[in-house]
Amino acid sequence: MELEAQTGIPQPPGKAEAPSFGSLAWSVWGLFGLMVLSGVFLAVHYIPAFGQAFASVERLNGEVPFGWMVRRIHGAGGSLLLLLLVIHLLRIFYTGSYKRRSGFAWSIEVLCVFSALWINFTGSFLPLSQAAYWEKITILSNLSSLPWAGGFLAEFLRGGKEIGGTALSRFHSMHIGFSALMALLLFLHYRMGIKAGLDRNGPRPTSSLLPLLVVTGVLLAVIPFMPDWFIDSLKKAADPTLNPERVSFPWYLLFVPETLPLMSGTYPFLTVLLPLAVLLVLFVLPKIDRNPERGLLRRPFAMALCAAFLVSWVYFSLIGTANAHYGERVIVPERSLSAAELRGAEVFAEKNCAYCHQVAGREGRRQGPDMTVVTERGRSRDWVQRFVYNARLYQPGTAMPRYEVPLEDLEALSAYLLSLDGRKEKFKAMNRSHLRENRFYIEFRGEGK
Repeated sequence: MELEAQTGIPQPPGKAEAPSFGSLAWSVWGLFGLMVLSGVFLAVHYIPAFGQAFASVERLNGEVPFGWMVRRIHGAGGSLLLLLLVIHLLRIFYTGSYKRRSGFAWSIEVLCVFSALWINFTGSFLPLSQAAYWEKITILSNLSSLPWAGGFLAEFLRGGKEIGGTALSRFHSMHIGFSALMALLLFLHYRMGIKAGLDRNGPRPTSSLLPLLVVTGVLLAVIPFMPDWFIDSLKKAADPTLNPERVSFPWYLLFVPETLPLMSGTYPFLTVLLPLAVLLVLFVLPKIDRNPERGLLRRPFAMALCAAFLVSWVYFSLIGTANAHYGERVIVPERSLSAAELRGAEVFAEKNCAYCHQVAGREGRRQGPDMTVVTERGRSRDWVQRFVYNARLYQPGTAMPRYEVPLEDLEALSAYLLSLDGRKEKFKAMNRSHLRENRFYIEFRGEGK
């Protein structure tokens, strides 16, 4: 086995390999045990009710002895566990070890990765902060854009048209349920290793010691110095009526807000077909890959597919990271603007409209339609004002909240939106501070009065 991995020369078939986590075994089991113990501690103090969830997490974080530390351990440990499982799966693929394992063992390892992913995803909603609430609003809204099954899946997870107490109950139940499922999967994986001779062929204790020390060091460094990388900062309770100033998506989902709207709008059929095809190939890989070759350089097609997947994930994740700094500048027409249009651009920035909308494909996120469609669809000023005031009267289930905007600002916002005519105008980006300076200058000169 070792000779084959080093030389790339296929070896004669023999006894199937025992499934194991190799040198990551102690780290995986240690982190999972830590997650179970810390999760039980957190569950004792957590109240899964929409009106009390945030307050209970705040109380745990500030009043319960060592509650802040246990919460940080739970959040950082869950992300590290997912990362280790992904690294293990990639290692199995690149070394071709799945060729000598049973298909059931490979399926268990794939299910472990997806279970850890779902546990992290559902757990990040439970604090019910403003960031957590709008993160799920964004992801589920993007999910609903998928053809056919997207709307059904999003409505099932929300428990209706909007995220509320039903969604919190479902996410809380799935977080606990999938944790139990992962415990079962890890137990089955371990038992299969024992039956296949893991006790004789497993890694030496010293080979697992170095990864364990590295993971422990990372965890100890993250808890005091970088907690906001993995856990909610609890800045504000969820407010469905106000877009957040910033939402930082977890590292494993940074690609979602940019990829799904782009793909579903341009290639709706491929957006559904491609993930299904990837999942199917992933689960049946040991059955369809009959080539006994396990050498890295002798499997160009498989390596190219895996490399393309990783490059795409990194690329869209970087785009998602860069596009998180929305709202610092506002797109306006390249001409002299009235005081009302400048004030409308300010309102657009103050209400964080760029969290969902771009203008001419710039300075915002793609969750909602581009604001240049307002003029393309021939909307009137009165229609724009009514829609902004309460969009859910026109589109039930939309993520757009109801805005309590003064009439003067509402009129200014409609004037700004109706100025964004891509057929007639060229656009430029203007800093928010410059908007106010220009508006004051125009009002001082008496223009727009």
